[in-house]
Amino acid sequence: MRTEDAVLPRSQDIAEKGWSHGRLPVSANADWQEFASAWDDLPIDPYVRPSHRTSRYRRLGRLLARGDGSVERLPTGAFVQGKDVNRVYGGQVRVFEPLLGKTLDNATFQATIAHDLDLVRQVEEKETEWVITVHAIRVIATGDAASAPAPEGRHSDGHDYVIMHLIGRENCLGGLSRLFRKGEDVPVFEHTLLAPMETMVLDDRTMEHEVTPIVPGGSSTAIRDMMIVDFERA
Repeated sequence: MRTEDAVLPRSQDIAEKGWSHGRLPVSANADWQEFASAWDDLPIDPYVRPSHRTSRYRRLGRLLARGDGSVERLPTGAFVQGKDVNRVYGGQVRVFEPLLGKTLDNATFQATIAHDLDLVRQVEEKETEWVITVHAIRVIATGDAASAPAPEGRHSDGHDYVIMHLIGRENCLGGLSRLFRKGEDVPVFEHTLLAPMETMVLDDRTMEHEVTPIVPGGSSTAIRDMMIVDFERA
């Protein structure tokens, strides 16, 4: 995808509606190929149980964005969500394998984080320090079994902003995303992310989201790769 073809998410939409949808530019160069290949090296999510009806692989990274514009890496540490926002994993102290150094150093990764940070700062219109949590997630489905990208169903994540980037999908049916305003039953947006770096941005304080299970489109394995970027005030 060429830069001029990209329709970026808009800060005005986030401020006015609580969400935005767009697509970041993708170039078929070595940086992108190295970045996308990182999803082939994700360890299995050790907290998924058979009752969760998902097959998931995952790494996690943390960054600190300072008010002066600098971004530094933080220790990965534990990832904890409250039971009020995550019915399946809430209250658990989850520790995931960290993002690899070559991923953190990758030019596409760094450009994506810079875009996301700039977007959030446009919405906030003030110098705020942000803790940024990055989740690299692969969900697969094989045979006749569906696999749920979000076993917790409709939910918020307990952060200030959540940005969801599709890295890729292969032989995959399903994965319809729905966005809701909190307290409302009818989705304000329904869409299946199909193109690499297609992106949804949510004000997590006012919005909830869900995604339907995926199934294979044929006899081989269905793959759905996502990068989720959470923003919390430091």
